[in-house]
Amino acid sequence: MPGLLSWPLVWRPGAQPDPLAPAALVTLAPRLRDCGLPAEVAILLPNQDGCRTLLATLASTPPPPGSAAGLFLADPFLRVAPTAATLRAAGIAAIANLPSAGQHDPELAQQLADVHLDSAREAERLAAFKAAGLRILAVVCDGEAAYALAAADPDLVLVLPKVGDFAAGFPSLRQRGAAAQAVRAALAEAGWQGPLLLLADRTEADHPRLWPQCVQGVVCRPVALDA
Repeated sequence: MPGLLSWPLVWRPGAQPDPLAPAALVTLAPRLRDCGLPAEVAILLPNQDGCRTLLATLASTPPPPGSAAGLFLADPFLRVAPTAATLRAAGIAAIANLPSAGQHDPELAQQLADVHLDSAREAERLAAFKAAGLRILAVVCDGEAAYALAAADPDLVLVLPKVGDFAAGFPSLRQRGAAAQAVRAALAEAGWQGPLLLLADRTEADHPRLWPQCVQGVVCRPVALDA
């Protein structure tokens, strides 16, 4: 059975998050991953298994309580109602659009948008899962995607770097913070004021005074989830 990755959430002291907020995200672990390729990028490779494999893995090996499932919501074969039922049976009450089509660089992202495998489809699916009774975490990489996904009224928003941002290694906190500020501005313009999260490494997660003021918490870089 394929392995899973865990992306733990850490909140800013005194942020008083919603008690129903997930404690971590879980996604499929990359297959045939090169040791120099970040997991955040590897989960986008075309050799990855899809939502069906993730659902089967979660059904056979339920993740820790409080986990949210990361699904590729632009998948045209994904059916919301049976997927929501499978997730509930595995003890999962929240989902995220992770991996996201928005992580790709502009050229590939435009090709995906041309066939409606983009943030607009992800927003539609997020809204459908929310209507089905699940909580939703929207993953965005820039202000444009944030504005589009705000229409789904997510419970949380996570700012994730694009693929190209990893070219020289893990993006700096300054670079990620600037992206978070742009996303916060776009969300405010769209009328959304909920908790904003930022991708961080474990050391940064332990020092919230370093976080940009516009975020209420961080999601730690993924690690393998022990069976």
